[in-house]
Amino acid sequence: MINCNKSFVSIDKSKVFEFARKGYHSHKLTEAAKAGYDVYENEWNKVCNLPYARELNGNITIQEIFKDNWTEFLKIQASKNKPIRESIIINVNKMINCRNFKYGYLFYECPKCGDIYIRGLSCKSRFCASCGKKYRDARAKEISQKCLDVPHRHITWTISKKLRIFFGYFRDLYDELFNAVNDCLIFLVQNKSKKAKIDDKRLGFISILHTFGRDMKYNPHIHTLIAECVIDKFGKKEKFDYFNYKSLRQSFMNQLLKRMYHYLKKNASKEMLNEFSKVRNELYKRYDNGFYVHAPKRQGKSKKTIKSTVNYVVRYAGHPAMSEARITKYNKENKTVSYYYDPHEDDAILDDEDKIGRQYVTESVYDFIAKLIIHIPETSVHTTRYYGFYANKSNKIKKDEKKLYNTFEINKMKNDLNWKNKIISTYSYDPLMCKCGATMVIVPDLCYFGKDDG
Repeated sequence: MINCNKSFVSIDKSKVFEFARKGYHSHKLTEAAKAGYDVYENEWNKVCNLPYARELNGNITIQEIFKDNWTEFLKIQASKNKPIRESIIINVNKMINCRNFKYGYLFYECPKCGDIYIRGLSCKSRFCASCGKKYRDARAKEISQKCLDVPHRHITWTISKKLRIFFGYFRDLYDELFNAVNDCLIFLVQNKSKKAKIDDKRLGFISILHTFGRDMKYNPHIHTLIAECVIDKFGKKEKFDYFNYKSLRQSFMNQLLKRMYHYLKKNASKEMLNEFSKVRNELYKRYDNGFYVHAPKRQGKSKKTIKSTVNYVVRYAGHPAMSEARITKYNKENKTVSYYYDPHEDDAILDDEDKIGRQYVTESVYDFIAKLIIHIPETSVHTTRYYGFYANKSNKIKKDEKKLYNTFEINKMKNDLNWKNKIISTYSYDPLMCKCGATMVIVPDLCYFGKDDG
């Protein structure tokens, strides 16, 4: 039996096989077999990844859930007088219509046998499971391209639960969260000596906003990938690998609360500002050591270890609020969704008997949708930001400074972003390989790019 693709390791092949034996797909597989083993395997993997084949094997998509329930969800929210942010409406509508031929497609034809392949245009929404993956991979390439060949550290900056409500009301507070981290790290370096400030010594770091925990609850926090060195205004680089935890925690809390107060003083009602002031005073009394900041030092300084740290941060910090692989059941009749998550608390526990264990949730489809859309950022919000000598406008890094990833590795990352290559690496089939073995070519005159709204 032909090996099926990576995404279907545990599929029931018999179901797909029966489906593939019928009609058009049977004909294509027969023709592919005549062209050779590789062509047949490619065609088989195509069949395994068809929407109907996925459905046969219980694969559930977020797009499907939203297609079925989004209109009703909007009616329910309207009846409760709960307006939906415009950025949510835009992103969800894009995701629902991703690959819909009505909004455009690319037309390919086989120059040998005349068979055709039509590919719907992507929606390019970060909320889309497919397009969002490409966006995250592109971001991973950009981050990797920035990194110097020095040890890096992963720092997580968290806030008190009592502050989350203010971030929910005022999305611009994300800027203050980013800026508080920046303030904290500038202070950490330049407060050491007058010379450090005069020479403008800066760390290089990349901060990524997360608004969710593994249970999808609203929880704004920052993940920072930081190079363990500083560069001054003359381009001189020095090792910097000591991060005082207590100083980081206290400085971060002080900077964030100060920035939040000034923001709310300008933008919030007096009642909201007074409420924040009460919370702020309570937090100062409760958190003597500041907010929780996790900044463990990675063991080992080899290039492999450094790359492992960088890859972990860019992949982890870029993952979506809900992976479709975690959805175990979608009951259309009862309007419920079932999924699981592994608690963060278990990460630091070695003994399995002491762990909380995997958590399984079954909830209303409307509650599921509400949990997901709260994490959609405003259109203008950049969830990844570069600071210090990693900032886009910085001229501190010398041209001859050695980078962590070489040109070949970066070019490979760039090449992997091509839609055809991404399908090959993810699903193990070439979408442009015809059943006869030839490569299909695009026919520009038969492509459709949707209506021009301008």
